[in-house]
Amino acid sequence: MQTEHPDAARARPSEDEDFVRLPGLFRRWEIEQVVDPGADFHLEEAGDASDGTPLFAVCRCERTTPNRNTTKES
Repeated sequence: MQTEHPDAARARPSEDEDFVRLPGLFRRWEIEQVVDPGADFHLEEAGDASDGTPLFAVCRCERTTPNRNTTKES
């Protein structure tokens, strides 16, 4: 029996997030070549290659950090 992950409700990027789909489809072992620090990623099953290997679509969203140089006005 397959159980749903506790964060399953957050599985798809919400409309207010700026995820951009990377071109192409990726095999599991190729995903490490496109994932890097400083961004959030969303992976989706995208079918199978002709040899039966599962393929994934990858979406990327740059993380935005608040400007630390701003000061509060009194």
